[in-house]
Amino acid sequence: MKKLMRSLFAVAFLLGGLTLTSSFTSTDNDGESGRIKLYIVNKCSQDVDFRVESPGSATKYTAYDNSKKPMTFMEGTKIYNSDGEMVHKVTPSSEGDEVLVCGG
Repeated sequence: MKKLMRSLFAVAFLLGGLTLTSSFTSTDNDGESGRIKLYIVNKCSQDVDFRVESPGSATKYTAYDNSKKPMTFMEGTKIYNSDGEMVHKVTPSSEGDEVLVCGG
């Protein structure tokens, strides 16, 4: 009986470890999940707000002064600069593009 309990504990421990490992796997290459990685660039000397619209939602983000931040988006997402002008529509060929939200 003790041997069976040890075996069950070992299996449970291994399954738990595998679950945690898969949960923390890097998602730098998001091509499989349909997300496209872009770099949001702010060349201004102050923090600015920019807006992102995807089907059914719109969200405001802050780009910090003189920053370049990687972000991932779904295809079709529209990115608006600090003046409210659309500066980019995300397509599969957008992977790795820099999107300027202020300055330039």
